[in-house]
Amino acid sequence: MLRNLRRTAGSGDDGADRVDGSDGADGSDGADSGDDRSARGGAARRRRRMVVVIAVGAAVVSAAGLAAATLVRSPEQVAADTKPPAASPLTAPVVQRVLANTTVLRGVFSAGQTYAVQPATVAASTGGPGGGTPIVSALKVAAGDKVDSRTVLAEVSGRPVFVLPGPIPAYRDMQPGESGDDIAQLQSVLRDLGLPVGGDAKGTFGAGTKAAVTKLYQQLGYGVPVTGETTAAAVRSAQQAVQQQEQVVQDLQSRRAAPEPGGDAGGTPKTDGGAAGGGAAGGGAAAGGGGDSATQLARAKTLLDQKRQELAQAQAKDGPQVPLSEVLFLPSLPARVHAVSAKVGDKVTAPILSLTAGGLGLTGHLLPSDAPLVKQGMKVTVLSESSGVQLSATVGGVGALVTPGGNAAPGAGTAGQAGQGADAAGGARQDPYVPVSITPDEPWNPALEGQDVRITIVEAATSGEVLAVPASAISSSVDGRTTVTVVTADGSRRSVEVTAGVVADNHVQVTAKNGDLKAGDAVLVGIGQAGAGTGAGGAGGAAGGAAQGGAG
Repeated sequence: MLRNLRRTAGSGDDGADRVDGSDGADGSDGADSGDDRSARGGAARRRRRMVVVIAVGAAVVSAAGLAAATLVRSPEQVAADTKPPAASPLTAPVVQRVLANTTVLRGVFSAGQTYAVQPATVAASTGGPGGGTPIVSALKVAAGDKVDSRTVLAEVSGRPVFVLPGPIPAYRDMQPGESGDDIAQLQSVLRDLGLPVGGDAKGTFGAGTKAAVTKLYQQLGYGVPVTGETTAAAVRSAQQAVQQQEQVVQDLQSRRAAPEPGGDAGGTPKTDGGAAGGGAAGGGAAAGGGGDSATQLARAKTLLDQKRQELAQAQAKDGPQVPLSEVLFLPSLPARVHAVSAKVGDKVTAPILSLTAGGLGLTGHLLPSDAPLVKQGMKVTVLSESSGVQLSATVGGVGALVTPGGNAAPGAGTAGQAGQGADAAGGARQDPYVPVSITPDEPWNPALEGQDVRITIVEAATSGEVLAVPASAISSSVDGRTTVTVVTADGSRRSVEVTAGVVADNHVQVTAKNGDLKAGDAVLVGIGQAGAGTGAGGAGGAAGGAAQGGAG
């Protein structure tokens, strides 16, 4: 109020005018005072807002300056930032372990060898001429059936396919007059079946063997297979020749008993160019060229003996046989039917069934490129991953390259052996491989049958634990010394001359010639700096070569 009075007094007439010309009595002074305070408050707020705006702007400018300072770098700073890191040694520990160079492959346990049955022909028999396209006319077994000696497996065009025991596979028709180890095996089997072969020499298919084969087929209930029309025709021709020559001899003998008119008392006839017995079969020695009757008769008898020998030879080659298409020799019995892949009425263009025989076996499938590394007698570890069982064995043998779908397996197209494993039974394996037979240190457990296992062949190994370093740690100097560089905890280095030994699994056996080298020491294998990786690797490869040379 006093402030307002002072302002009024100081304003002179204006104040009076305001008092006189206004409704001062009604409180106009209070109104003027309120407006004045509002004006001063608004100015203060505007000043505060201005201060805030200025502060925010300063902060933004400062932040932008800092950002710019971090983005803008001098050439010296750029060079420092892009400088490669300082070189540092790469080390690896010296280890003490058994070194072994190995080849790993897969294999499947199978119940012995697999044999495919695929008759290719139809043999002639006492019941028919044979020939024609082989057609499955009966199946006598099913998958899983037990098979023993004389078991008939199937009929093909009415002819039997049966099993006999024996390690020598059938590889030809065993016919009369032939000889060999396969014939001797057949004779032995026949004797064991109670069918003696008479006086036939061992390994010769003679009359006694023919008689035994005839009885065998009679026991099986089938007509006896025979050699066919060719040998039968040869027998008939020889028989005719013998009969004709016998007639010549009879004629000569008759003439000697009743001399012709004009003949001498000794019965010598007058011949006319060999009229006596001059037939086609008896010509030549029997009636040719004159001479006395005694000489002619002697010649006729000699020729008769020859004809009889020819007949015996023809008869020896004719008659009962054991066709390749009808018999399957297995080295061990009983066997089991592995699979039946044909049905009645099928033409025989592939194996109609397969058998497995023999004890449990393991064959590995080796990559052809690894085959030269594997030798008979190498140590083998067999791991059954499904059971965790690990077994010791050796390489029993390395077979020839197998190309599935290529050349026919041995015995294909016959009732004989037709390869081993899945391939013999029409399996799906397609990659070429080299079969490796594995021989156990102890007999295989029958529970392993059918298991797919991991086979590890040890090609080279140390007899016990040895000191070994990575191949890249080996250095070879121009003076022929082989060394490794030991890096100590304080970063210092020392060279140790060594003798290199077995190389396996990218490690080299080493023996220190001088200096101290023990398991756990850090040896230099390279230098860790930018752009040096390739060089270090190359050096490591060269070092590995040096190690190989030292090992040699």
